[in-house]
Amino acid sequence: MQFRTFLGVDLGGGKGKNTAVARLVVSEDGTAIEVRDYGTGRDGPWFDEALVAYLIQHKEQALLAIDAPLTLPACVRCTVEACPGFAACVDPDVVWFQARAAQKKSTNHKPTYTPYTQRPTEVILHEERSILPRETLGQGMGPLTARAAHLRRALRPHYELHRNLLEVYPKASITQLCSARTAQKYKRSAESPAARLQIWNELPDLRFAPGAWREDGLHNDHKFDAVMCAYTAWLWAQGKCLPATEPSTTTIESGWIWIPGSPHSPS
Repeated sequence: MQFRTFLGVDLGGGKGKNTAVARLVVSEDGTAIEVRDYGTGRDGPWFDEALVAYLIQHKEQALLAIDAPLTLPACVRCTVEACPGFAACVDPDVVWFQARAAQKKSTNHKPTYTPYTQRPTEVILHEERSILPRETLGQGMGPLTARAAHLRRALRPHYELHRNLLEVYPKASITQLCSARTAQKYKRSAESPAARLQIWNELPDLRFAPGAWREDGLHNDHKFDAVMCAYTAWLWAQGKCLPATEPSTTTIESGWIWIPGSPHSPS
């Protein structure tokens, strides 16, 4: 598919006002990506109805990237009537957790992993790339994950996971594109506006159209993250992203987070 529009969503709670959406379009010469509009909503917050309508409106040749879990942990999506327990489970994700836990050889009684709150992609980001994402169903994440699952269903006729719909994580993208230090200070610190400006200055193919003011993102982390979601999608379309996963955990329903890295073959 030839993508021309890149949509980024920094998803917030369904009843809150923090959701931000960005729409980026390929430049006429095809060498850059241009921010056409972005924000937390001109006519009110991005509640579900308005958000779905906007994403469908701009679906033509569009690639959508969302900063929220788009799949559920293995135990939550399991259809087995009675759980056999962690050690006896044969679900591919849980088998992966079993093998990884065995390698850890923990000496205390605390579970190393919880496959009803975690997915392998989050563990891989943390343990292999030193990027700590939020657990899919960790503390405070339940409502956001539930909203993401609802949106995925609402958008299903128009957006398909890993075809024109991606799960991304702006902090991971920034770590890969800039540095871990920059990613640590781009949000919720006195240095955040300067750090965000530095990040955008390091992305020479990112431009802003008239009316899409850079300052809006420099002073609002949700707007900034929405642009970074869409920018990561732009990189993905060029084959410049890799999935935070392993060959044994590559099923669609396992889910994985796309991050800038070595090339893949875009569809």
